[in-house]
Order: sequence, then structure tokens, then C-alpha cells
Amino acid sequence: MSTAFQHRKPARATQTVWVERWSPPKPLVGVHPIEKMLNRHTFLVTPESRLVVAVIARAIGDCLSLGRSVRREARRFLLGDDLTLWCDLVGLHPDFVRFVARKAGYLADEKAHWQKVPMRVPIKAHVLAPDPDPGIAASHETVRSSAIGPCAAIPCAATPLNTSGETTHA
Repeated sequence: MSTAFQHRKPARATQTVWVERWSPPKPLVGVHPIEKMLNRHTFLVTPESRLVVAVIARAIGDCLSLGRSVRREARRFLLGDDLTLWCDLVGLHPDFVRFVARKAGYLADEKAHWQKVPMRVPIKAHVLAPDPDPGIAASHETVRSSAIGPCAAIPCAATPLNTSGETTHA
């Protein structure tokens, strides 16, 4: 008998859960050709203008990021007034940049690309275990311990304390 089968773990129980996942569209062109084209449309090509265009191109590429916060910030940048400030530095028109981003497939409608997909997840052990008796868990009575003494009482959070720190019994 082989030892490989002796140490086999039992199969874990799994369940299928339907989750929503953002599935970005495939862009028509990459970010690098867009960056090269935007650099050709600047009024003067300098290292600083190339840096500004690189920031704009990075924002265009981040519009299809799988990270929700990255995608949200990139869309906010491209559709807001911040793009106007950056485009003014290099002589680009912000509507032209938005047009290029839309035509290339980067500024697609976000709601149209959410899909429900099945995902298999393991069933956790605490889900399979029965719940404890709710009558015991919800009890707010004073707990008496024989280890401390028969008259000693340990108050729970629901038992009010008077000013001297002793428990009051109603």
C-alpha cells in the first residue's frame, strides 16, 4: 500500500456563491501609443511636458484597473477639472484627451461591465456547528462561583452597581 494515500486530507466542503465582479473591456490600443500621440500634440516637447503627458496617460490606463479606488480616482481625474489644469501645462485640450480615452476604450461606462460570476468558497467549520443554546447566551443573571465562596457574586454587565461598587439585587 502506498504512503501517498495514507496522509490524504479529507475533501473540504464548498459552496457556490454568486458574486459581482468588474470585468473591464479590452481597450482598442495600449497606453503607450496614446502617450506617444499626446506627446506629438503638445506645444513643446520637453522632459517636463513628457512627464505631464505620462501622468495623463497613466490616468487613462488606470480607468480599467481592477482596483476600485484606483479606477474611481482615475475617472474623477479625467472627467473633472484637474485634467484641465494638467492639460494647460502642455497645451492639450482636455476634451481632446477625453475623446481619445473614450475612443480607445478606456472611459467605458462602468455600470455596463459588472458581471455576476460563480465562485466556489469553502464552508467554514463554525457555519456547520450548531448555535449554542440561546437561553444560556442571553442570560443576564448574576453568576455565582463556588470557587470564591457561596456568597460571592460576580456581576455581569447588565447588573447595576451602586456607588460603593457592590451589586444591587432587585
